[in-house]
Amino acid sequence: MHIAVLGLGPAGAVLAHRAAVRGWTVDAYDPAATPPLPPQWPGSYGVPLDALPGWARTVIPFGDVARTLRAHTPEARLLDLGPYAMIDRTAVRERLAPGVRIHARRITDPDAAGLGVDAVVDCRGVVDRPGAVRQVAYGIVVPADAARTAGYTAAEFMDWRPAAGPDPDPDAVPSFLYVQPVDGGVLLEETVLATRRRTRDLLPVLRDRLLARPGLAGLDAVRTREERVHFPMDRRRRPWYRGTDERGVACFGAAGGLTHPATGYSVAAAVAGADRMLDLLAAGRVPRRIRWSAAAAWRLRLLGAELIVRADGPVLQRFFDAFFRLPATLQRGYLGGQQAGPVAAAMLALARYPRRVLPFLRPLPAAVRAALRIRR
Repeated sequence: MHIAVLGLGPAGAVLAHRAAVRGWTVDAYDPAATPPLPPQWPGSYGVPLDALPGWARTVIPFGDVARTLRAHTPEARLLDLGPYAMIDRTAVRERLAPGVRIHARRITDPDAAGLGVDAVVDCRGVVDRPGAVRQVAYGIVVPADAARTAGYTAAEFMDWRPAAGPDPDPDAVPSFLYVQPVDGGVLLEETVLATRRRTRDLLPVLRDRLLARPGLAGLDAVRTREERVHFPMDRRRRPWYRGTDERGVACFGAAGGLTHPATGYSVAAAVAGADRMLDLLAAGRVPRRIRWSAAAAWRLRLLGAELIVRADGPVLQRFFDAFFRLPATLQRGYLGGQQAGPVAAAMLALARYPRRVLPFLRPLPAAVRAALRIRR
């Protein structure tokens, strides 16, 4: 086949690479590219290694691998999610480029016939519209020795303990600390998991909260870079499992709904689903049972996002304390994959912790109505 891939973020670059490995002709378009290389990815991306196919562990370069992850809810606990690693943003550009014809060009009106290809795969993400459920975060990367001196020596998945001092946010949108080793040092990031608040209102608040955490006030002066994260989690252009439309255009990555609506994770889903997406393009369809299961999984996770938006800090702490008490297989089923069964099983299993979960479920009727609305 001859395909065009639009957008060379993680999803587009991985899909283009896997198509080239198959021997397909691949033209990839991204205005930020510097041919023959794709663009530098702007953010830091962490992935659970057990969620990746075997080829990815040899092709995608990773920095330090955290064998265990820690969480505070606020009780300290070790998570059994398997090894977790951050992608080396610099090295990955060269690993995914061979065999792909990269063009520094923007395609505004994609059409397979117009581009002279068999299919177009739109991996350009989605627009962050007012009212979207979005994730917002502010982070700094500091030298590893500075992080150790400040007491941040372990990979932290979620630290829900509040920052010290008065909170600058009058509405007190809850946030947690995320800590991971990355290329260039250690990433320390204050994250709002899901909100409808405007990014520009939250970023100053998150910066103040981050620097108010123990030992971090002085690290701002030695940071090597800062990261500002904001992206919608509840929108998609066209579900990935529907294949191509009448113009020969399919969607993948965030554009195809692979962003987890309740956690914001998408890279592992794109890596794990790239070959299936190419199989879909070659065959022209996805089995109905897979389509239904993927659609139900997305809606169930969207319901989780709507509940997170409506929860305050203490409610979220109690909820995640219950979630991290579940067996690891249930946690993984909710956090990754495109099947509805594991997602539903994890949600139902939370019923064994009613005191921790019921406050989180109080706005369920409004959350259900919101989760059923069409989002594009």
